[in-house]
Amino acid sequence: MPHFTFFTQNYMNYNPAVVGTTKCLESKIGYRRQWMGFNDAPSTGFLNLHGKFGKGKFNFHGIGLAAMNDQTGPFGMTEAQLMYSYHFRLAKKYYWSNGIGIGFNQYSVDYGNMEFEDQINELAIQAPINTFTFPIINYGSWLYRDDRFYGISVRNLNAKKIKGLGDSRLNAHWTFALGRAIKINKELIFKPAFLFNYVAQSRISFDSQFMLEFKEKISLGLGARNGHGVSTMIKIAALRYVTIAYAFDLTANKIRYQGPTSHEITLGFRACKDAGKYEVPCAAYD
Repeated sequence: MPHFTFFTQNYMNYNPAVVGTTKCLESKIGYRRQWMGFNDAPSTGFLNLHGKFGKGKFNFHGIGLAAMNDQTGPFGMTEAQLMYSYHFRLAKKYYWSNGIGIGFNQYSVDYGNMEFEDQINELAIQAPINTFTFPIINYGSWLYRDDRFYGISVRNLNAKKIKGLGDSRLNAHWTFALGRAIKINKELIFKPAFLFNYVAQSRISFDSQFMLEFKEKISLGLGARNGHGVSTMIKIAALRYVTIAYAFDLTANKIRYQGPTSHEITLGFRACKDAGKYEVPCAAYD
């Protein structure tokens, strides 16, 4: 599944329990181009929308839509899902939410763009099936308040077997996230965040980022991922309800000889009734 450097701008990709955690209706659209210069390198685009409804004294509901497309050489993946979450208040200003995402994945293989040892007689090229569509179920839990958050989720909870590809099966993807918003003074807020991803029979992927926000208008930061490299990030509140976020990756592993850099950009839009107020109940969002 695709990775994102500026993961704090796209938590919906990892955990359905975050839908509804913003103050108002929010939409984000983003694009990632990985390993520039590397032939058939991954490119990923996403779009999501979420908000809250049915707000009570100690609880409310969240609902959202998310879509993503990823292309890596001859392999393509399209995903769409509907998400729902239920949030309720705990002690010490904490909220706890649990969410579920239900949708579909479609994988495609372009055999015509693949090279084989025997290009003429290779059976894969003659395969009648090159598109595979199946349902997905994702689940997540999110504990948060205005200065910290903790989340755990599992994607591909149903571990669906892919018909037409022998014994191939999608593995469950586990994710744990945590972060803080530490107020330094009236103008500066320090925001460290960490993301752990695990898939069966693979190493744990660890992402970190450290952002410094100035007057809720501009944020600058650094990030890193184990086994991959380092990154720089910037986010700007371009207009009252529009944000622009950009991440630049510098590859440190052997891929750097062919694809030394990656780029990621995200546009955020909010529809708030109360102009001038950016406070939200979860530190994961600003």
